[in-house]
Amino acid sequence: MTQEEARQLPQENGAAYEVARDVLLQLIGHAASRVVAGEGEWVEKRDRWNSMLVGLDPRDSDAVQKVLDREAPVLKSIAEDLSR
Repeated sequence: MTQEEARQLPQENGAAYEVARDVLLQLIGHAASRVVAGEGEWVEKRDRWNSMLVGLDPRDSDAVQKVLDREAPVLKSIAEDLSR
């Protein structure tokens, strides 16, 4: 998406997209670190989140909301586990 296309989005779509994008990037980063640590079961999760990120369209507010609803709790759970 070009900057011009991004400027044409309703502001709330752009903000939700940025949050969803950040959630996916953090999940991908966590999964990548787990893979490097030898935990191969994280490869599939990392690949799934990467595919979601690549396919995420800020113009599709329903898809963006689904990512937030489904993946933000996963990130919260991981963060809570790490803080223990």
